Amino acid sequence: MTRLSARGYTQIRHILVQLPDRDLPRPSTIATMMSTRKHRALLLYILLLTCWPWLEKQWTPLQASVWIRALTAKGAPTWSASTLSRAWADLIELGLVEKDRENRLIRIVPRREDGGGAYEPPGGRRDRWNAYFALPDAFWKKEIFAQLSLPGLVMLLVVAKETSNQDEFWLTYENAEPWYGIKPKSAQNGLDELRQLGLVHRRRQKIKAPLSPLGHTIRTYYSLTGDFGHQSRKALQKRAAKAFHKRQKNRPAPAPASNPTP
Repeated sequence: MTRLSARGYTQIRHILVQLPDRDLPRPSTIATMMSTRKHRALLLYILLLTCWPWLEKQWTPLQASVWIRALTAKGAPTWSASTLSRAWADLIELGLVEKDRENRLIRIVPRREDGGGAYEPPGGRRDRWNAYFALPDAFWKKEIFAQLSLPGLVMLLVVAKETSNQDEFWLTYENAEPWYGIKPKSAQNGLDELRQLGLVHRRRQKIKAPLSPLGHTIRTYYSLTGDFGHQSRKALQKRAAKAFHKRQKNRPAPAPASNPTP
């Protein structure tokens, strides 16, 4: 599935994690999926976005058994025909997919990451509603998806979003709720899990705070590591862009239209 996408990463809009208007509530899709415990649905939606560059052109929809095999790994949530059907139903209820039946198979089409409209690839547009972060294929190939609980998965997406244009960002557990709709304890549990798996690095910095009891406070910064680090993801995107331009350059020119026979 990842090889057919031929990109090396999945494009995920920031609005899956956080809405862009600062004067309005910021929590978005992952807050809802966290509070309603839709772990399977979130994994399934990410896999759908991963596959969509080629799946959109696929004549025949994928059978349920293909999705189940792709999502089955040691430690991951268990999958069956019934749990897959329930996950698709959850995504439909959230406005994240549309479903059409074609004979005995079902065609699934993604909707925008906030559920607010039809899906179009975000690449090439720079407005706040189409800003995106890259989730490397290592998420699937190294079975990171199987190692993460729902809080760990949600916080991986949060940190990936916030470090799409910088190496690290600062966060307090208390800020996770107004910023992303994630309860402080869930944010702590998710970040602790990411640190235990070696996916997140935490850096603490002493900041002057003259009005605090000690005259300073501690600000905690988080960054992703390895394949998921900011620089690694940027390198993936550059390689994918270079490969795309090379393919476009090497495409044969269309044949000139022939003149009709007099």
